[in-house]
Amino acid sequence: MSTAPADPSHKESGFTVVETLVALFVFALAGVGLISMQTQSIESYARVETRALASIVAENQLTDAMALRTPPPVGLREGQTELGGRSWRWRLDVAATDDPATLRMQASAFAAGQEAATATVSAYRMSGAGL
Repeated sequence: MSTAPADPSHKESGFTVVETLVALFVFALAGVGLISMQTQSIESYARVETRALASIVAENQLTDAMALRTPPPVGLREGQTELGGRSWRWRLDVAATDDPATLRMQASAFAAGQEAATATVSAYRMSGAGL
C-alpha cells in the first residue's frame, strides 16, 4: 500500500454539469436545423410532384387533340380528369393563326381549388385547310 499524498494538481476527469448542458443545447440546435431542412425538402417535393402531374395532364390533353384525324374546332374546351390520385381541371384552347393552315393549341392543367394554371403547354398543328 502506498501512503503517498494525492497530487493536488490532478483533477478528476469528466464533464461538469455546465459543459453537459452546453453540449445538449448545441445538439438541440442542430436537431432543430435538421428538422427544418427536412420540412423544406418535403414541401419542395410536394410542389415538384404537383407541377409534374399537372404537366402530364396538360400534355395528355394536347396529345389527344394532336392525335385526332381531323383538326379540333377552334374554341375553348374544359374538363376534369384523375391522375396520381388527384382530381385535375384542364382547359384546351384551340385558336386560328395568321396562317390558315395552322392552329395554335394551348393546354392548361389546374390543381384542385386553384384558379391559376399549375402547368401550361402549347403546340401548333397543321389544320389541313389551305394545303
